[in-house]
Amino acid sequence: MSLQRRTCLLLCAGVLAGCATPRPPVPSEAFWSGRLALQVASEPPQQWFANFELQGSAARGEMLLLSPIGTTLAKLSWTPTAARLEQAGRSVQSESLSSLSERLTGTALPIAALFEWLAGRPAPVPGWQADLSGHAQGRLQAQRSQPAPAAVLRIVLDP
Repeated sequence: MSLQRRTCLLLCAGVLAGCATPRPPVPSEAFWSGRLALQVASEPPQQWFANFELQGSAARGEMLLLSPIGTTLAKLSWTPTAARLEQAGRSVQSESLSSLSERLTGTALPIAALFEWLAGRPAPVPGWQADLSGHAQGRLQAQRSQPAPAAVLRIVLDP
């Protein structure tokens, strides 16, 4: 058999084998929407109420905070190497998602843990205690005691 014919047969076999190999399933991105309330025991005390949409993963994602009529109040987005906060026509970048959430709300939110909590799985976060007992009803509450100021996060998911 000629070299050219062997090469052609090997190429055809490779193409056919590639077609027969099943592709691994593509993981679907997480997506949640609902309402959140955040109380921060700072001086003066702060309270946040907003609708939200959270999508992606702890490593790469986006969180929109929306007014009751659907206007975007703020957008947090992140990748493994950077985070961005867009609010009131301005954009701020940082290496730390935590620092941007603190800039937005007055406290560093455990956004990476939210993905686990919203899925009904416990995720330890220093200083935070999550109550997932209402998960089946689309509710969760998390309290932060350390570091000060204390904070309470309440989430109600859309049905």
